[in-house]
Parts: sequence; C-alpha cells; structure tokens
Amino acid sequence: MNTDQTLNLPAIVRFLTSKEANLLFLALSFLMAVIMVVFVQPMSVLDYTTQTTRLAPLAQVALMTVGGLTVVIVSRLTLVFFTLRRELPIYSLAVWMFVELILCVSVSALMAWSLSGGGAVQLAPLAGDILLGILSVFLIPNVIAYLSFRVRELRSELVATRRRFASENQSVPAEQSINFYDKGCRLSFSTRFANVLYIEAADNYANIHYINGEKEDTFILHNSLKDLEKEYSGMGLLRCHRGYMVNVVNVKLMRKERSGLVLELASTTKTIPVSKSYTATVTAFFSSDTTE
Repeated sequence: MNTDQTLNLPAIVRFLTSKEANLLFLALSFLMAVIMVVFVQPMSVLDYTTQTTRLAPLAQVALMTVGGLTVVIVSRLTLVFFTLRRELPIYSLAVWMFVELILCVSVSALMAWSLSGGGAVQLAPLAGDILLGILSVFLIPNVIAYLSFRVRELRSELVATRRRFASENQSVPAEQSINFYDKGCRLSFSTRFANVLYIEAADNYANIHYINGEKEDTFILHNSLKDLEKEYSGMGLLRCHRGYMVNVVNVKLMRKERSGLVLELASTTKTIPVSKSYTATVTAFFSSDTTE
C-alpha cells in the first residue's frame, strides 16, 4: 500500500476534520490574532465607521477579533463532533469552510459597527478589509498544521516499515499470535490472529474487539487506527472505514445496503460499514486471491 497521502483527498479530509489538527489550528490562529492586534494593529478597519463611542480603537479591534475567533472555535468544534462517526466529502468540507469564513467576516463587521457606537458604516470596504485580515491570520496556522501532519506521517511510515519489513504483504496465519504495540512501541496486547474480529477507532486510542474464550471482549490500545493501518494492512487487517479495520479471516459476508457496503463477521452480530473512500480497496481485496 502506498502510504504517501500528499494527493490523497480522503486522507487530507480526515486530517482536516480530526480533533488534533483543529486544536492545533485554533491555537495557532489565536496566537496569530494576538500578534496582529498587538503588533500590527490593523486600525484601518475603523476608518469605515463613524466613531460615536469612547471605547479605544485598539479595544474595538481586540473585541472584534474575539468575536470572529469565537465563530471559528464553534465551527471547528462542531466539525470535529460531526465527523466523529461519519466522513465528510471534500465538497461538503469546502462549503463548510466557506460558510465559516462568511460568518466570521459578518460577525466581525457587525461587531466593528456596534462597538464604534452604531454610526454610519461603509459595509463593503469594511468587510473586504476584515476578510483580508482573517485570511492573513489563518494562512500560517493552516501551513504549519499541514506540515506537522506530514512530518508525523513520515515518522509513522518509518516505524511501520521497520516493523513489517520481513513480512510485508503476507497475511498472519490464523493460529499465529499477533502483537499490538502502543505509541511508545511497547508490547501491550497479544492474541491469536484468528481471535481478532475488528478494530474500532476511539480518538487517540483503538478498541481491539476479539474472541476471549467463547465471548467477545475488548482491549483498549493506546495507539491510533491510522498507525495500526500502516503496520498491519498487509498482514490481514484491512481498513474499511474511517473508524474501523477488520480481520479479513473473520469476514463471512459482504453485502450492499442503501447506506453502502457492510461486512458481516463471524462470532459477532456487529456489522462493519465500508465507507465510500475505501469501497474500491475493499472490493478489490475480496475479489482477489489475497484471502487464500
């Protein structure tokens, strides 16, 4: 599997909607906003309103910036919550961010007018100036967040490559044990490969669902599903959804429902969804001879 995700739009969307990426973006945006207000002091926005208030211009800009940042914070937290259990298509994410930008400009412009005392306002020039300021604030956080994502991806790829060097693209025999490691590369859990049913994402953790005796059990592993995919995707654990990997040995049926493909597993009533971005990979896998 090619782990270079530079042009992989579904992977980029998953990154942009992740909690980690959005918290980093919000922290950097706040820092940039403080720098802009304190050091750059974009007072020109106040030239578009008639000042009928005693509130200092710097205080007006600061409060206006807080209003805009509040919109962004609410938007990004909502985005993270909304995408916890569902994937957002690239066009939907683009629309979301466009609406976020419009709301941010609108709220900031309204606050600038209100804080100035509610006098006459040149709305179009004011909104344009605010838009340029917002784009300046958001540019560097977006670049830094994406570069940090790529550095982490490359580091994970190196670790995963080292671990699977001797057995890449070879499925683990059903009776053989499979070892799971945490983020510190420490052995945390081991069981027979055939016992593993599926792995479910839980933020920076992964819930390994497996057969323990005659019942289904769960082990919480301190590792992300993304890192587990890099390490085990060529060994019989297949990523089929943003939130799931399945053990191909225990897949007994693949069927199509109105919502899309689902996988039925042996020894559990749980059905695993296959998202659109993984449909081609999953169908290609089960139509080939890789499960033999």
